[in-house]
Amino acid sequence: MNAFKILLLIGLFSISNLIKAQKINPIDTLNCPISQNDLLLSGKLFASAKPILLRVYNEEQQEYAVLQLGKRGSSIYLYFKIFTDNVCVKQDQPLELYFKNGDMYLLKNTYKVNCDGTAALELTRKDIKKLKTNSINSIKFFTLKKDYEFSPSEEDNQNIKFYLHCLKLYKVRKKR
Repeated sequence: MNAFKILLLIGLFSISNLIKAQKINPIDTLNCPISQNDLLLSGKLFASAKPILLRVYNEEQQEYAVLQLGKRGSSIYLYFKIFTDNVCVKQDQPLELYFKNGDMYLLKNTYKVNCDGTAALELTRKDIKKLKTNSINSIKFFTLKKDYEFSPSEEDNQNIKFYLHCLKLYKVRKKR
């Protein structure tokens, strides 16, 4: 009888190990393009998705900006940088998003006023939900001298939604 109990315990232990081995981290199945290195942002490690390149829509010149989503700790950020010299960004109102359904949504800059064309916006749960459930028709980027307008493509909109989903699941690696 003792041999039967031992075999039963070994069998249950083996089954529980198989169940544990089958648990898969959801981010591993998505093929998420999230990268993290040992660089620090304000003293903390961060992870980021691939950048999305946008061309200025309301200008004759070929001016570009990059929109990139990233994660630091448990917070998700939207980084926006225009590649034009001496572009000073307002602190409180850098991005207005106009969605295809007609809604307008404002994202406030949490980064200090600067003249290198950079805005860093910490996204709230409400912001993330709005971005995941709507497609952006245009983005207005406010600076001290002039305002820029960008029109993301359908592929850009899909990437934004996918990257937000990936970053939500991603765990930022701790310092070694």
